[in-house]
Amino acid sequence: MEQFSTSSSESSDSSSEYSLEFYMDTSWVLDAANLVFFMQAGFGMLEAGMVRAKNTKSILLKNLINTAICAISYYCVGHSLAFGRVNPNSFVGFGNFFLMDYTHYAYWMIQWAYAATATTIATGAMAERLQLHCYILFTLVQTILIYPFVAHWIWSQNGWLFDLGIVDFAGGAVIHIVAGITGACGSFLLGPRIGRFNQESGKPKNLPGHSVVLMSLGAMILWYSWYGYTAGASLGMTRSRVLPASRVSVVVTLSGATGLITVLGIGKICNGHYDLVKGINGLIAGLVSSTSSCAYIEPWAAIIIGLVGGIVYWFSSWALLNWLRLDDPVDSTAIHLFGGCWSLISVAFFATHGRVRNPDIILPGGIFYGGGISLLWVQLVGMVLAILWAGFLSGIFFFTMDYFGKLRVDVDTELAGLDNSNHGGSAYIFD
Repeated sequence: MEQFSTSSSESSDSSSEYSLEFYMDTSWVLDAANLVFFMQAGFGMLEAGMVRAKNTKSILLKNLINTAICAISYYCVGHSLAFGRVNPNSFVGFGNFFLMDYTHYAYWMIQWAYAATATTIATGAMAERLQLHCYILFTLVQTILIYPFVAHWIWSQNGWLFDLGIVDFAGGAVIHIVAGITGACGSFLLGPRIGRFNQESGKPKNLPGHSVVLMSLGAMILWYSWYGYTAGASLGMTRSRVLPASRVSVVVTLSGATGLITVLGIGKICNGHYDLVKGINGLIAGLVSSTSSCAYIEPWAAIIIGLVGGIVYWFSSWALLNWLRLDDPVDSTAIHLFGGCWSLISVAFFATHGRVRNPDIILPGGIFYGGGISLLWVQLVGMVLAILWAGFLSGIFFFTMDYFGKLRVDVDTELAGLDNSNHGGSAYIFD
């Protein structure tokens, strides 16, 4: 994700703002931002289907209120800390609070949609037991303190990881690792849902979601929206960007499709049947796996990346549940944290020569193109730093909320369902 060039957008009186190129690029970004925003509907349907019927209103309300609060907080502070242009440094941006003296509204829109996505993803990991007021505060922390700093380091032209030459085109680290680790911290400190594990054997028990129809609808919405989410990061279609943006869409298609097929195949081998829910998660894992590399690889590499992404998802999901006893109702930790890590690492193997974001640092291609491990080292540094920053801050937040008894709902509320206890009744009326 590159910012608009200073020469073409600093002044509203610049002639470039009235050029055909400007209008085409701005329209492209706005259309992409709309698709990224539409991902909120996809995640809402997916998560609603994956929770039990008694918590449908709760998860949908969290998705809606997250989007609204993120809009206000990102407008006031978040975007300024990520991309503010008044005396920024390598650690954080500064200036342009409340969008003062900032007119790149299309860029703000797509960045807000990205920030909202990073918070929404974490919702599913904590579903069915998190207090609403805690989630509201978490949205503020994520949008103001966690996401903007990682976005600045990796995507801002002043960021120190950007200067090192890190490659994260559409947010494998900025969005998915951040979302995955914050959701994992919240889920871990919340503890598993009542009845998730057998009290005697400790083995996990199945608590299935209530609607595979909503899951499937949400998955298709996400697949469709992913084209704006990734290709939109090119920030335009002029200046020879048509072909690369088109290739991004092909790469995303192949990676997502391969992730789906891979997980369905593993499920058939291990369990004797094709698991729709796991297949949906495999699709999303394949899409996530392509986010960092999609602009820098050839289509054939997307199939390998999606294949590995599906395998990474399957085994990380199993390990998190059986070894760490992490109760993640929608598998967002396995999909987004581990998928995001693989996405970032895969660049170091499959990136073609010279395809790095910072034009001042020309790194060699990936390992499979004879580039050595220099790019892998940069990618690993970015991965570790994103995990540490987001994990540390979110861990402190959730621990503090737990200490004051504001993290998890009480037992009676959880058993009755959050809809009946907190939201005026069930989402479904059965006569």
